[in-house]
Amino acid sequence: MAELNADAVLDRMQEVADVRTDIALGKYFGLGTSAVSGWRARNKVPYEECVILAKRKGVSLDWLLLGVGTMDGSNDYRVHDDAPTDDHIKRMVSFLGLWSLSRSDDEKIWLEMQLARAVPEYAEWLAARKK
Repeated sequence: MAELNADAVLDRMQEVADVRTDIALGKYFGLGTSAVSGWRARNKVPYEECVILAKRKGVSLDWLLLGVGTMDGSNDYRVHDDAPTDDHIKRMVSFLGLWSLSRSDDEKIWLEMQLARAVPEYAEWLAARKK
């Protein structure tokens, strides 16, 4: 799994908490003055605090952790402008969008092979696209 950039996550956390410094962000969570600078130095994403902040402020964890979509989560992952309206398909597209952010090319190829084996129509669609 790809490592997240703690600096970017912490910067978004400061934006959501409406604070400008690492010390102020630490105080927001009731932590010591060096907690946030320690996270930055170790490139450690504070997942628990991200969840707390997302719940408290109603922001998207996708945006907070990954920087994708919008702060309020109003942008779902879209394959194209004719995005599916079926809830099952929406969930799968969202999952694949998130999943692919942290996967290697080999893992993506593996998943595509599995999908082609499980869904013959997908294999046919792939074959037609390669022509």
